[in-house]
Amino acid sequence: MTAHRLVVDGLGAPSRLVAGFVSALAACAGLPPRQAYRLRLATDEITTNIAVHGYRDRGGPVDLRGRVEPEVVRVCIEDEAPPFDPTGHDPAPRVAAGPTAVLGGYGLFLALRSVDHFAYVHVGGRNRTTLCVLRCAAGG
Repeated sequence: MTAHRLVVDGLGAPSRLVAGFVSALAACAGLPPRQAYRLRLATDEITTNIAVHGYRDRGGPVDLRGRVEPEVVRVCIEDEAPPFDPTGHDPAPRVAAGPTAVLGGYGLFLALRSVDHFAYVHVGGRNRTTLCVLRCAAGG
């Protein structure tokens, strides 16, 4: 098992740092480009959501921990923003509205569907979101 860690200030969207973190993790795991992209997309969407909506662009710690295991690559994201469970977000109204809908609001929809496993828990005053991509997923 290989572990990686990055702690960033959630001021704005630290996309470049997050992208570098996920890229290094994916390379270490030998993920095919499509799987690496899916993990990067989900991680970027969650960290951006934390910065913009959780911390309301005022900043705060975002702790990313990544692990490469024999069958899965896992990213755990923790923050101290107000509790928010992304799995309770229902994108159906926006998706049903079609192309005339107001732009935005699809980040959680993308994040939830980009990974093979998505979990959330609020513990010890922190939001903990776990994203997993299977290393052996067909179609990479």
